[in-house]
Amino acid sequence: MDRIKIIDEKLWPQVPQEVIAEAERAAEADPVWIAQQGNGHIVAMDGPGDPDVATGDIVFIAEVAPRAP
Repeated sequence: MDRIKIIDEKLWPQVPQEVIAEAERAAEADPVWIAQQGNGHIVAMDGPGDPDVATGDIVFIAEVAPRAP
């Protein structure tokens, strides 16, 4: 949890534990984002760079930082 920055407190409780675990495993060298897609699915994905400027039907819920070297 110490590597996770929650962006959307309202959606965070809906994130499945397996998506959080997947995001933590995937965040080796670069951040990974947990997002809700337009179809309602919550997924781990490569980041857009800056969630404040991302467009489309994606809601960013959290950022998972890479592992410390």
